[in-house]
Amino acid sequence: MRSQLNRELSGILFLILALGASVLIGKEMLFAVVAIIVLLAQLGIYTFHFKKRGKLFWLYAVALVTEILFLATKEFWIFAFAILLLIVAGVWNVYFAGEVRKSGKVFLVVRRVLFGIVALVASVVWIVNLYVQPITGSVTLPAELTAEINNDQLDSSTTMLDNIEKMNSFGSRTTGSEGHNQFIAWLQQQVTDMGLTVYRDKYTFDRWEEKKSSVIVDNQEIHVSSAFPYSGETDTNGVTGEFVYTKPGKYDEANGKIAVVEIKNFKNFPMALVMNIREKFRAPGGIPSDEGDLVLTTALKHAKLDEAKEQGVKAVIIVWDGVSDDKAEKQYLPFTEHYFGIPAVWVNKTAGQKVINAAKAHKAGTVILEAETQEHAPTESFYVKIEGKNKKESIIVNTHTDGVNVVEEDGAIGMLSMIRYLQQQEQPERTMIFTFVTGHFRLPEFKGTSQATSTWMQAHPELWDGKDGHLKAVAGLTVEHLGSLEWKDDASGQYGPTGKISTEFTYAGNEIMEAIWMKAVEDRNNTRTVILRGHNKFQFGESQPLFNAGIPMIGLIPMPDYLLVDSTNREMDKFDVNLMHEQVGSLLKALQLVDRTESTELGTADRYSFFFGRSK
Repeated sequence: MRSQLNRELSGILFLILALGASVLIGKEMLFAVVAIIVLLAQLGIYTFHFKKRGKLFWLYAVALVTEILFLATKEFWIFAFAILLLIVAGVWNVYFAGEVRKSGKVFLVVRRVLFGIVALVASVVWIVNLYVQPITGSVTLPAELTAEINNDQLDSSTTMLDNIEKMNSFGSRTTGSEGHNQFIAWLQQQVTDMGLTVYRDKYTFDRWEEKKSSVIVDNQEIHVSSAFPYSGETDTNGVTGEFVYTKPGKYDEANGKIAVVEIKNFKNFPMALVMNIREKFRAPGGIPSDEGDLVLTTALKHAKLDEAKEQGVKAVIIVWDGVSDDKAEKQYLPFTEHYFGIPAVWVNKTAGQKVINAAKAHKAGTVILEAETQEHAPTESFYVKIEGKNKKESIIVNTHTDGVNVVEEDGAIGMLSMIRYLQQQEQPERTMIFTFVTGHFRLPEFKGTSQATSTWMQAHPELWDGKDGHLKAVAGLTVEHLGSLEWKDDASGQYGPTGKISTEFTYAGNEIMEAIWMKAVEDRNNTRTVILRGHNKFQFGESQPLFNAGIPMIGLIPMPDYLLVDSTNREMDKFDVNLMHEQVGSLLKALQLVDRTESTELGTADRYSFFFGRSK
C-alpha cells in the first residue's frame, strides 16, 4: 500500500515538474534542481526502504544524470530529454501502480482518466517546446567584427529636429489623411533628391476621421477624452436617448438608448504572457508591468461595439477606469479595429462619473461624433534601394509612415538619416531595401498576415524570398518610436515624466541578431535595452512580418504610454532628439555589423516561444 501511494504521488509530482519546466520559461534551472532533489529522494526510498532496484529505479537514475547534465551544459536538447523522462516516469508510476480492491476501482478509473488528461497536456507542451526550442544560448561575435559611425557624416541632432518639425507641420498622419499623404510626398522628395529611385505601391481604402465629438447631459457638455476610431458617426445634432449603465456586451437593455460602459485599465498586466526577454542592458527591473498598458487593455478588453450595433444601441460612451485623466487624453485607441457603424467615445474617470451618475438616474443625453468619411481614399507605400556588391542578397530596413504624434511614427525620419549616411560610405555588400509602408493605423485592411509590412512583402517577393532568381533577404532592421522619454502615472495618479528614457524594447530574431544589437548599443551614453523574442504570437510593431517570414531581424520599438496620443503639440514635450540621434547611430552600427556577417552565420529567425516568458 505504501509503495502504491508513493508511486502515485511521485507520478503526479513528476508531471507537475515537467509542466512547470516547460511552461515557465527562464525557470528551467530551478525546476532541474527540484527534480534532482525529488529523484534523489526516490532513489533513496527504493534503495533503503523498499530495498529493490527494478526498471523504475534505473529510469530515475537516468533522469537524475540527465538533469545534472542540463545544469552543467544548459543545452536545450538535454533539457527536452530530461522533461521527456519526467513524463515517462510520471505515467509509469500511475498506470502501473498496481491493482486495488474492487470497491476502489471506480475511483481508480476516474483518477487515471484525470491523470491521463494531465499527462496528455504535459506531452503536448513538451512537443511545442521541442518545436520552438525556447532555450537559446548567448553568442560572442568575432573580435574583428566591428562598426564605427562617423558623426561628421551623420545628420546632426539639429538636422534631425528640423526634419521632425517638418513632419509635425503636416499634423496628424492617420492612414490616408491629408497630413499623411503630404508626409509621404515629402519623404519621397527627400530620397529623390538623394538620387534614388522611388518605387511606389498605391492602394485605396475607406477612410474615417473624427472631426468633432461631445457628450451633453442636462444641457452641459461633458468632456470627451477621444473618439473611438472607426466606430461610427452622427450628424451635427448627434443622437439623443436615455443613458443606460451596463457592461460591455450586455446591451439588451440599451436598445434605442445610449449605453455607458467602463473599461478597467491593466495596471499590472502579467507581461511575461506577451513578452519574453532574451537579454537586457542597463535596464534594471526588466519589463515594467504597466508598459503599453492602454494599448494592451484595448486589445484584450473589448467594448463589443458589434453587439451594441446588433442590439440597436444608438451610441456607446466608454469610461476609462484605472488611468489618470491626463494620460487618457487624446488616446487614438484602439487603432486596430474594423468599422463598426455605431458612434462611440471615450471619457476619463472624472467625466465618466458624471455620465455614470446620469445613467443611474435614468437621464437622457446626447452624443455627437462628426466624422469625415471617404470611399476609395488613396494611400501609398514606397521603397528605395541602395545597390550592394552581392546581387543575390538583400537587407530590409522598414518602418511605417502613418502616425499621430512625433514618436508615432518618426522612424521614417530616422531612415532618411540612415540613407543619407550610407550614401557617403563605400558600397554595401548586400542590396539594402528601405521600405516605408502605409496602413499601420488601418490594419484591418492592410495587415496582410500580421502587420502592414506583410502587405508590402506579399507584393514584392522578388526583394526577399530568394526564389526563382529573387533577392534573398538575409536580415531585417525595423525602426520605430525614436527619441521616446518615459511618462507614467505615479502612485498618486499624477501623470508626468519619470526622468528616464522609455524602455528600448528590441526584438531580435535569433542569438546572432541579439549579439549584434548588444554590440551596437554597448558604447551608448543613454540606453535602456531589453531584447525580446517573438512570444505567444504577441509581437509588437512592423518587425513581425520579417520574423514570421523567417528573416533574422532587429526591431527597435519603445512603447511609451503616450504612443497613440493625437495631441496638437504632437507630444514634443516627451521627445528627446539627442536620444533619437544616438538610436539612429546604433541602428547604423547594427546595419553595418549585419552587412559584414556571412549569411550562414546570420541564420534564420527563431520560432515563437510560448507559455510564460522571462520578464525580469
